[in-house]
Amino acid sequence: MSPADAARSELAGIIGEIRRRFDRIPAIFEPALSSAAQLRRIWEPLQELVEGDELPTSFLHRLLALHYGRQGASYGVAWHLLALDGLRVDASVYVELVHLLERSARGSTADLAALRGCEEPIAGDLAQSPSVARALLRLSLASTSGEPESRSYRAQLRRLLGPARYAAWTAAILHVRAWTEWLRSFPEIDLDREAQLFEPLSALFASQPALAALLRVGPPMGAERPRGPSDVAPRNPHDGPTASSPAAAPSAPSDRPRSVDADTIHTGILQADLSGQILMSNAEAHRIYNVSADELDGLNLHDFGGRVFWEDGTPCPSEELPAIRCLQTRSPHGPEILSHLRDDGSRVWAKYTATPLLSPDTQEFIGVTVTVVDMTDRKREEAAREATEHRYRLIAEASDSMILLFNASGAIITANEAAASYLGTTADALTGRSLDQVLPDSSLAETFLARNFQVIETGKSMDVEEMIELGDERRWLSTRLRPVRDPDGNIYAVQALIRDISPRRQAEVALKEREELARHESLHDPLTRQPNRVLLRDRIEVEVLHAKRHPEYRFAVLCLDLDRFKNINDSLGHTIGDELLIQFSNRLLETIGPEDTLARTGGDEFAILVKDLADPTEALKLAERVLGILQRPFSVAGHQIYTPTSVGIALSSPDYARPEDILRDADTAMFRAKSRGKNRFEIFDTKMHREAVDLLVLENDLRRAIERGEFCLYYQPVVDMTNGDIAGFEALLRWNHPTRGLVSPGKFISVAEETGIIIAIGEWVLQEACQQMQRWHLRYPLEPQLTISVNLSGKQFAQPALITKALRETSLNPASLKLEITESVIMEDPRAASTLLQELKGQQIQSYVDDFGTGYSSLSYLHRFPMSAVKIDRSFISGIGPSGENAEIVRTIVNLAHNLGMKVIAEGVETDDQRRFLLEMGCECAQGYFFSEPLSQEDAEALIATAYASHQRGDSASA
Repeated sequence: MSPADAARSELAGIIGEIRRRFDRIPAIFEPALSSAAQLRRIWEPLQELVEGDELPTSFLHRLLALHYGRQGASYGVAWHLLALDGLRVDASVYVELVHLLERSARGSTADLAALRGCEEPIAGDLAQSPSVARALLRLSLASTSGEPESRSYRAQLRRLLGPARYAAWTAAILHVRAWTEWLRSFPEIDLDREAQLFEPLSALFASQPALAALLRVGPPMGAERPRGPSDVAPRNPHDGPTASSPAAAPSAPSDRPRSVDADTIHTGILQADLSGQILMSNAEAHRIYNVSADELDGLNLHDFGGRVFWEDGTPCPSEELPAIRCLQTRSPHGPEILSHLRDDGSRVWAKYTATPLLSPDTQEFIGVTVTVVDMTDRKREEAAREATEHRYRLIAEASDSMILLFNASGAIITANEAAASYLGTTADALTGRSLDQVLPDSSLAETFLARNFQVIETGKSMDVEEMIELGDERRWLSTRLRPVRDPDGNIYAVQALIRDISPRRQAEVALKEREELARHESLHDPLTRQPNRVLLRDRIEVEVLHAKRHPEYRFAVLCLDLDRFKNINDSLGHTIGDELLIQFSNRLLETIGPEDTLARTGGDEFAILVKDLADPTEALKLAERVLGILQRPFSVAGHQIYTPTSVGIALSSPDYARPEDILRDADTAMFRAKSRGKNRFEIFDTKMHREAVDLLVLENDLRRAIERGEFCLYYQPVVDMTNGDIAGFEALLRWNHPTRGLVSPGKFISVAEETGIIIAIGEWVLQEACQQMQRWHLRYPLEPQLTISVNLSGKQFAQPALITKALRETSLNPASLKLEITESVIMEDPRAASTLLQELKGQQIQSYVDDFGTGYSSLSYLHRFPMSAVKIDRSFISGIGPSGENAEIVRTIVNLAHNLGMKVIAEGVETDDQRRFLLEMGCECAQGYFFSEPLSQEDAEALIATAYASHQRGDSASA
């Protein structure tokens, strides 16, 4: 079917509906009979209004009659007065209507008193209580009066009627406005042209004369004058010429009021005889055709053929003209909308209606009367509107947004394909349907309709974002509602522009979830899933503030550290270490309350915040429980692992101002527990704080000591026991502190090792010792060459490149360098130590076991390593001699070392008895205060110079 055929079919369908409803085509619809869109616009709102059940039928018709009466729309008044007559209402109803309309002009509010105390909304039939119905009608008139108080009246009416009835009331008022404007546009729509209205209306006016006031109260509509029952006369083809027929005017009955002259009528009039010859025309006809009276009166109706066109632009044959057909059939024809081509080439549109012209004396058919209503301006407006609507449709169809147009009652006027597709149907299927017929959720439909009515009532656009459910799916929609106005500025529709913003909303939700996850991750340890230090700090801050406001409130912080956790990571791997930490945190959770917090604050460090302590001893009991449950081994990947733990406790105090302070003090107590034997707990006291502060100051001074040149080396001679000669020196580090003086290594080496500063210090010691020995070699070339012994820390031992670098940069013979390494350093990673020692031996660098007897104390371990010598700790040497109890221990060490091919060096020799005893045992070298205390560089060099001079004299004597 072509678009034109579809349009004609749609138009025929609507005309059929109207004809079935009224058994005729009422005059109100005649101007729209050529356009389905226009016909639907004035027909469907009336259809929905009358068929609705929100407002009682009698109340609705009274409401409409009153509002048409105020507008002076007598045609509309007649419709609803006759409807009331059909309902057989009491005569008092008509009197009441007149009184209400007259009082509304004076602004009376007396009837509103009946509404005081009514329930909101009013239930039941509004027409059952005459006083309430009358008051509601009065309130309706007042709310549309345009007075300043009308807005408050509408608000009151909305409360009294409730949402559904108020929506129906709004639709009724909009219907009145639309029909009134329609009637103003087409003044030819009149009561006396419609016998089906005129005859019963005349009878009603005869029985109720007061009703004439309803047709006189409102303002006149355009050129229409007020009409009463005496003005209304039946207009029938058999009644003879009418008042609008100038030819018949002289013979009009004397009881009929004479109409105005034909040239004052704004409708073109032509009269022709049976041959079609034009006998009479009025001024409006001359204007329409743009010809003079003589030119027009000299024409025949058949002359219009070829100059008249149908609406689709095709020529209209003369035999199809309504006037010619009327002459042929002797019956009325039209109305028909046709265009006429003027002599100047311009085109005018007009609506033609042809009625038989009868002789006033014989009532014989003598010709035809043609009325011509100029519709050129309206057709141009329609064309412009259609062009606009066409552009609108093109834009709507091209848009990926949903676009719908609703009429005043909420029915869909048009919808684009995007909207239809979204609702699972077609655009044609949506047209004419209301939202409650389209949407499965009635409450959602009511919400949309309520917004539409609000836009129509206020004239303001509305923007809404909301989540809706369509079936099993939830979607987010962004809706913009805006009023659509006709050329006169009246709102006749609402446009809805709807965009599905679900992807954006879902992205926002996903982003928010990611932000929440990121925030959670930023506050929790990724391994154990427990709070981290940041979150713990925030929670402690809350407790600190609470304790300040409530001095009796107590809490505590426990810091825990797994002792020797590094050994587990190094020996069993980080995977097992991680699993151990997870099990460790899970076991700790068993000891704390639901309001307490367990946090992982570092690699193997945890903290517990204990809230609301009844007594400080509860924190101590918790520490004991923690140490107790950690006595059981952990089973990880088939390994039974024990985790001795050190715990530090800091109790709350009003003196704490920051969470960092109490965390610091708990950490300080934990380090005190670790230093005192591990697997225990300590409670923080102020002495610990002072010690910690001193330690921090020492650390800061230590970091600046190298760059300030505060370190120096002292050299203690190592003596060959067989001849008493100097075999070499041990380089001993001293710190020449600017305020503390000369500081021995025992007071700062442990701090240097904990902070990692030992790497830089050790590198400096190694470089300085090798450099000094090389200078002595060059200055005092003794044979054999003097050696230099340097102590290596564990961190230095793990970086052999530093040793090679020192030898390369100082050019010292590698055989002159002796590296002293403690047993504990070697046994931390035996396999790596063995490899490294083998590399050093390959470079001719000798390695000594330092402080032997204080570590593993077993030569069975040492035989695996390529060591050059064993250095017996001074604690064993001090106990030898005639009455010493360590003599046999030392003898055993010496014998075992010799059996393993190692030399023995004794340190801490202070007496001649010790010297002689060691010599007797076969100890190769010794050092101690018996031989010399550690010497400064100058004193050591003086000692070497003396030995060198003696050596030179001996050589001369032997020569």
